[in-house]
Amino acid sequence: MTVESKKNFLIHAAFYGVLLIAAALFMTCLFEPLCPFIFGFLIAWLLQKPAKAIAQRLHIQSRAPAFLLTVVFYCILFVSVTVAGLQIISALEHFVPRIPGFYTDQIVPFISQTFDALEVQMQEFDPSIVDIIDRVSHELFSYLENLISSVSVSAVRLASNIVTGMPSFILSVIVTVVSTCFIALDFDPIVAYVKSRLPARLRDAVSTTVTTGVSSVRKILGSYILIMGLSFVELSIGFLLLRIPYAVGLALLVAIIDIMPILGTGLVLIPWALIAAVLGKYSMALGIGALYIIMLVVRNVVEPKLVGHQMGLHPVATLLSMFVGLQLFGILGLFGFPIALSLYIKLTGGKTRRTA
Repeated sequence: MTVESKKNFLIHAAFYGVLLIAAALFMTCLFEPLCPFIFGFLIAWLLQKPAKAIAQRLHIQSRAPAFLLTVVFYCILFVSVTVAGLQIISALEHFVPRIPGFYTDQIVPFISQTFDALEVQMQEFDPSIVDIIDRVSHELFSYLENLISSVSVSAVRLASNIVTGMPSFILSVIVTVVSTCFIALDFDPIVAYVKSRLPARLRDAVSTTVTTGVSSVRKILGSYILIMGLSFVELSIGFLLLRIPYAVGLALLVAIIDIMPILGTGLVLIPWALIAAVLGKYSMALGIGALYIIMLVVRNVVEPKLVGHQMGLHPVATLLSMFVGLQLFGILGLFGFPIALSLYIKLTGGKTRRTA
């Protein structure tokens, strides 16, 4: 390797290192306060094409169609969120109050009977084991009581955080809606003004970066909406076949949990199947277990391919970037790293997709 090539390598390494540090600082420090404006710009950008198409057909300026489409978009979004929230609240109101009674009337007697039968069996072989079984049973009951207590405290803390964070959330929603309306009304002048303030040599790079970044965000959000919709349909069909009350509301709640990193449907379906088996409802346990396996297979097959196809990435590259991003930055990295990788490939002209 020549001195010139080493110098070029160090320059490129330093350049991409600075970009990585800047991206990390943005994700950790600036993303949250800028979220309303980022989402406002993204939504306004998404509505530009249909607004301009309507304006061309009606031979008018695109400002009025853009504003009306923004209003319609948020009305549909708010109605959908309200209906979904009511379904979830109805399901929670049905099941949550029954948890303490279920623990007292079902779980405790089952565990007591199991350990009593085990002690009777062990007395015939080795009476010294009975003391061990007795200690294990007491420790298990203590663990379950502490678990229920911690879950109750966490639920109360979560409800408190939701209540205290509601004013800030409402303010963020209002800022997002207002910023979307203003950006949609003057989208082209705003973009032109920003471009005019950039150095000439950076305009093309910034334009390509913003266009590719916004397009990647749109595609990855669309991909995850499709994945959540698929999970919702699978869960709804499974719950309806199993004749579970409030099947649609529960399916929606579990689908939302499924889209979150780390959690997934296993957080709900695996304990549910185990509890059903403990209560002797073996058909219910088998049905929920089979539903979980089906969803696990479909999710792990569909997600990398769907997200990778939408973003022009190989499924392996998509899966790797999602995993690394999740480990480094949590949910922001889960979405941000595939976008950054797609952006890098577009800017450098490379490819990671399979060639036929």
